[in-house]
Amino acid sequence: MILAPAFDPPPMRCPDGVWAMLVAAVDIISGTDPDRAGEVALFAGCWVPDQPPADGLYDGDLVVRLTNPACPTYPLPYNHVADVEMLLAYHGRWQCVGRWCGVDDRWPHIVAPAAAAVMGLHGALCEAAMSCDATQSPVSPRPITWARASVAELLDAGLVKAGEELLFWDRRNLGIRHSARIRADGALVLTDGQVYANPSGATTALSGNHQNIWGTFRRASDGRTLNDLRAELRARRRN
Repeated sequence: MILAPAFDPPPMRCPDGVWAMLVAAVDIISGTDPDRAGEVALFAGCWVPDQPPADGLYDGDLVVRLTNPACPTYPLPYNHVADVEMLLAYHGRWQCVGRWCGVDDRWPHIVAPAAAAVMGLHGALCEAAMSCDATQSPVSPRPITWARASVAELLDAGLVKAGEELLFWDRRNLGIRHSARIRADGALVLTDGQVYANPSGATTALSGNHQNIWGTFRRASDGRTLNDLRAELRARRRN
């Protein structure tokens, strides 16, 4: 769903059988354009049917839950107002990072700046963790940190391989191709040599906005998204 900009009214409740909306992409115009600084250029998401575990495989996922308002909504009709809760998967828990009560249909524009800030901060923490690990004495086998657990778990499961190429943007007819390669420790290496502990940092570098990487990066060999591979790994663990 593209919630901003959009011509249709945004949803005011999570549909039946849906746990939350996964924040897929957020873009807030920076101060380089003074006339539009702080404006929400993009806010997109997709429905998540059930609550996944907030483990390393989902660490960094940001979701929004739309629920019935807890307080009276006069003068607005009840169905035109929602309570909005923002949750971040971090260190094994779904942690509340924002709550807005009694918000009208402008809620995507209200919560988007907070979503961008949270996604940016989480990415910065991941990169800081990688830098800290790099200064430590090498350990064999090297422990998986939360910063890299997501892709590292796919590596351990054999769903991706070290050195494998992930496509971010491929428009060969336009001569545009952005990709990254998976390093043995789960970090991503861009074509210019930049290394990112968490793929979210890589998507920000490539696109200029904050995105959930699981639906963005595709395995070059067969086109499957990281989200497809994550779902396969989760299904394996359930069996």
